[in-house]
Amino acid sequence: MADLQSTNRVALAKVREATFGVTPPNPAFKSIRQTSSGLSASPQTEVSAEIRPDRQVTDLILVGIQAGGDIGGELSFRSADDDFEEALQGTWASKPAIEVATTDTEISDVSATTLTVGAGLGSPFKANHLVLLSGLPTAGNNKVAKVTSSTGTTIVFPAATFAAETDPIPVGAAVRVVGFAGAAADISAVTAGGNALASTALDFTTLGLHVGEWILIGGKAANSFFATAGANGWARIAAIGANRLSLENVPAGFAADAGTGKSIEIYAGDFLVNGSTKRSNTIERQYLDHSPVTYEYLRGQTLDRLSVNAPAKKPAAYTKSYIGADAEVASVRFAGVTDVPAPTYPVLNTSSNVGRLGFDGAALSGPNFVMSAQFEVNNNLRRQDAVAHLGAVGIGNGEFSVTGTLETYFGDATVYQKVINNTLTSFDLRLGRQDGNKEALLFDFPSIKLSSGSPGVSGKNADVMLSAGFNAIMDAVKGFTMSIGRFWFLP
Repeated sequence: MADLQSTNRVALAKVREATFGVTPPNPAFKSIRQTSSGLSASPQTEVSAEIRPDRQVTDLILVGIQAGGDIGGELSFRSADDDFEEALQGTWASKPAIEVATTDTEISDVSATTLTVGAGLGSPFKANHLVLLSGLPTAGNNKVAKVTSSTGTTIVFPAATFAAETDPIPVGAAVRVVGFAGAAADISAVTAGGNALASTALDFTTLGLHVGEWILIGGKAANSFFATAGANGWARIAAIGANRLSLENVPAGFAADAGTGKSIEIYAGDFLVNGSTKRSNTIERQYLDHSPVTYEYLRGQTLDRLSVNAPAKKPAAYTKSYIGADAEVASVRFAGVTDVPAPTYPVLNTSSNVGRLGFDGAALSGPNFVMSAQFEVNNNLRRQDAVAHLGAVGIGNGEFSVTGTLETYFGDATVYQKVINNTLTSFDLRLGRQDGNKEALLFDFPSIKLSSGSPGVSGKNADVMLSAGFNAIMDAVKGFTMSIGRFWFLP
């Protein structure tokens, strides 16, 4: 007999729709990494109200269909990029990047000093940008290098930066901005007038930075970081001027440093904040043990809620919840389909992959060690039904709401006091690898208020814990509630 369908043989993928509820022609389905999928198409029925003398029911009438449900996954770099964009209803502000899609085309040549690129692709790269090169045939060329100049078709670097490539530049090779660096002694740390980085020649307004995004000050090489230890580390951009980058949430011990003899490196990532741009998808689920394969298509799937859960000594997990238009089941796949593999970055865990849990502008550590952290984005969407349509004709937008919970040991009253006082504070969470390029994700809630929580005394031989619920609110200065940073390289 044929194999019964196993959960291990269910494939999941999605494609963005240009028109709500309409699968685009020749769809490129992006594979979804999943731990579970609770998607379903639920018929809505009404029992006939007709009265019969034999007391029987005349019919069960199909009056509508609702499609949607949950998908669970483990968090890894790039695996949830589209999900974050859809949950926040924003658009990634990505640093300049070129990725080869056709061999020897987007990047066609690499000499000792110059990348030759497709027409117009070089212009966004600016002098002093730090770029990460990857996927080039010569292993030694895959590194971080500093741009000296660019044109529409070239990106230029210092002498003897690369070994000239003789092989074709393959699909997947890339050059991507990951930060910037000043000339010797050009960037200094200052505290007069507020904490900031100052420059003499470098113009911070040309580098594609955004108020509210986080940066990492200092590289690994001896001349790439400040001599004052406290001037190096993570900080959030508060304002951007030509020669002054104002900072907040600076490292403890931040102090003035002239940067004498130093070419200070600063690392930055792509940046996403909440907005109001709804996006819908067609989600495809394949049942591969069936012969022929069964294909399920759920259309108009719009991300309503997304939650991230980071409990101690576990993989970081996330769940996304969709509501949509309708669904169909087929034995033949949608015409013209191509498949886009899912990114293969390793799953992030909550032990060695947590770079920081920040609370009230500083790292939250002892004595209030964190046992778990969780947050949920809720767009409060609603289906819009209409006469002459079985499925929804649209999805109505709702309030952007973000809630969460911090469970900590009750080491002192610091967190509890903020619950009692309804104190405006902040929360940030950075998850990233400690190997390779150290890719990372940074979730930031610049304005939160703790809405609940009190010390829990559960019984004998136990620790007193505090489970503090919070609500994120719009930051009055930045104008957003939540941001996500995506860092492709950290030193």
